[in-house]
Amino acid sequence: MGHPTRGAIRSVRYDPPPGVTGEIELTSLARMRARAGLDEFVAPQRLGFDLMIRLEAGSAVHTVDFTGYPLGPGDVLWVRAGQVQQWGAIDGIEGQVFLINPAAIDSGTRELIRAADVTTPNHWTAATMAGTPAAAALDAALATAAAPPAAGLRDAALARALAAALLLLVLAGQEGSGHRPPTHQAFLWFRDELEANFRTWHKVADYAARLGYSTRTLNRLARDNTGLSAKQLIDERVVLEAKRLLAHGHDTIARTAEQLGFDDPSNFSKYFLYRTGMTPAGFRDRVRPQG
Repeated sequence: MGHPTRGAIRSVRYDPPPGVTGEIELTSLARMRARAGLDEFVAPQRLGFDLMIRLEAGSAVHTVDFTGYPLGPGDVLWVRAGQVQQWGAIDGIEGQVFLINPAAIDSGTRELIRAADVTTPNHWTAATMAGTPAAAALDAALATAAAPPAAGLRDAALARALAAALLLLVLAGQEGSGHRPPTHQAFLWFRDELEANFRTWHKVADYAARLGYSTRTLNRLARDNTGLSAKQLIDERVVLEAKRLLAHGHDTIARTAEQLGFDDPSNFSKYFLYRTGMTPAGFRDRVRPQG
């Protein structure tokens, strides 16, 4: 898997070892450490697959997009493809790990997860999981993964069992949040276009023209589904990527501004300061270790 560079974001693809069939691998933290070595888990990683851990022993803080999650026995952590994660004390924890190629989960399930992703958390505590349908579904997926393969039947059953577990985790994350399903397919189209074009399109009008809707309609759909305006969602995505690059990359502020579609570093600095209360340089100094 190569040797990471400290501080830089590593892209990690789904690459199961020989003998693993299908698009889902069940492994353990112990096997991951033995297979890759501890150095593999030093640098921040942008995953090309979903990672789900159910911790069995030990404790650590696992960071996903600048939020540190304290993990303890019985907790579940779900890192989605595309998020940036950083392992904590991986040598001090044990547990079961699913590595899930996005292609393993059927398109209907993925669509539902994608629609809810704006509010879905990454971490569920043992107390939150206890006795829930999500916990039972995860138990079923673990049991299915342990069954002997039979002409692809186990792989198909595992994909369905894990899809049920993921959907129940999404549902558990929405309880009490006031979030409701998307009111219009156009909002999902907007989310797709935002993810594809946030580096170059910073105005609602750009997305409205692309989708054939008015800016007023996009703002209404965004508020109906997230409580935020379309412009706020655009800014939120640009700022998240800026933070990722500033915290984990080695490019200059000017180069970071260029990567995010700003023609002038000073414009980027003003944009970032207005939305975070810090300059890009100030944020980098705050989140990166000194010395």
